[in-house]
Amino acid sequence: MRTGGLNWSMIFLLGVAGVPLVLRFLLLISDTIVILSVTVLFFLIVVIHGSQTLGAREVLVFFVIAYSLSLLYEYTDGLGFGGVVGCTCSYSMLLGLKFLGKIPYVIPLLWALFLYCTFTMTNILFNRISIQRTVEEKLSIKWFLNIVVIGIVTGLMMVSLDLLIDPVLVSMGAWRWSVSGSYYGIPLWNYEIWVELPVVIFVVFSVYLQLVKKPQMYIGGRSRSRYTLFVVVLYLAAVCIFGLYAVSEQMQSVIVWAAIPMGVFAVLVVIRFFRPSIN
Repeated sequence: MRTGGLNWSMIFLLGVAGVPLVLRFLLLISDTIVILSVTVLFFLIVVIHGSQTLGAREVLVFFVIAYSLSLLYEYTDGLGFGGVVGCTCSYSMLLGLKFLGKIPYVIPLLWALFLYCTFTMTNILFNRISIQRTVEEKLSIKWFLNIVVIGIVTGLMMVSLDLLIDPVLVSMGAWRWSVSGSYYGIPLWNYEIWVELPVVIFVVFSVYLQLVKKPQMYIGGRSRSRYTLFVVVLYLAAVCIFGLYAVSEQMQSVIVWAAIPMGVFAVLVVIRFFRPSIN
């Protein structure tokens, strides 16, 4: 199947995502419209990318798993753990309509989008993306423990991202924490969930891929197209998008906290992509 047009469409959609940002800073549209518009455009990019690395069915399953579990965690405050440690929040209408009046529908979608990016980045980092539709890994206790450890790296990538997202959106009034924490007013227990949930989703989806015997592939297969690395572009685009909002909210210092670890992860993934292990 020819995918050149699909790959260029990702670049086009990313460019279009800049339009609502420009309109917002010209005070022509609201933050709600910007966030929802950019989220939809990122969703289209990820669907295109995922259809090539996972396949249409698998990317659909990924979104069902990631969206459902993210919504479950958000709605139950981390399966009740957030309530125990006093780490809960309430959402305003800034992010749009809410599920049962509590969780904006866009929140689990954002989880799913960035989870796909970090899932793919982690698989590149640990040389787990294949050039062909074959599965060599076998389900076992050792395999499961390895997947958990690898999933933790995905969680750390997500935490790095939230070091920027959470302070900025709280400052904008997207949600309010029940108690004030030590990181720009955010409870540190929040970041435990940002590791735990990615690990759970990484493990569940990895088990699914093993059961259907379909690994994640490089775009281009044996030719290993550089478009596979587009997930890194999306990951770093978050720094640019929320960095602009951070400047607008006079929170420039928070950019550094996120940019450094995110930059390190991005560089490691790119190096790994161009220097894969020889099997």
